[in-house]
Amino acid sequence: MKIKKLQITGKIFLLVFENQFDITSTFLRFQEFYESPKFRGKVFTLEEFKKWYTSLKGTFSYYTDWNGFNIPAHILQPFYNGDFNPLSEKEKKLLELFKKEKGKFYIIGVHRNIKDISKLLNHEVAHGLFYTDEKYHKKVLEIISKFDVEDIKNELRSKGGYSEEVLVDEVHAYVLDSVQSLKAKIPVKMHKQLQNNFQKTLQKLDLDSKDFFSSFMSL
Repeated sequence: MKIKKLQITGKIFLLVFENQFDITSTFLRFQEFYESPKFRGKVFTLEEFKKWYTSLKGTFSYYTDWNGFNIPAHILQPFYNGDFNPLSEKEKKLLELFKKEKGKFYIIGVHRNIKDISKLLNHEVAHGLFYTDEKYHKKVLEIISKFDVEDIKNELRSKGGYSEEVLVDEVHAYVLDSVQSLKAKIPVKMHKQLQNNFQKTLQKLDLDSKDFFSSFMSL
């Protein structure tokens, strides 16, 4: 399994996988330990998660349901500590990539076989900025607080992948670049304000949202 590790900012790392199965089967327990409505903050086996997810969806469709992933660095620690043993070989490989990294950072992941890769990357980078950039984080909260986003939250809850603790972050990321995938009505002003905040922050970091992924993919 090939994984390309790239550093987008001093605090955000991007992992690029070759296909959807590789990324979903690698990130599953890390991601769900971070934001699952059922397993957030809990130690669990893959079998336990599969049983729960199947009861929710009717079939175990996780490996085809998701394309992008995002986790803060502290999520890795219980895996390093052995709490989740036995680890899969894919989990071990991800941990190996970050064993020398220190401090507060964020990990995002995408795969090459998705059609609109730039939109997905913007979504995941937004999560990274929300966690690592205090000014960006505060501005997002300020913008969202001015609008009624309960319908958006309810739609995200229905996907079965998000705990209450991460819903505001997810609202912000989905509204930024996934408007077409949401059925809930998106306030136009909120979308524009979040986009403006996102683009200003990218400029501050000397990143171009249209160019940075294509440059990474050529490596």
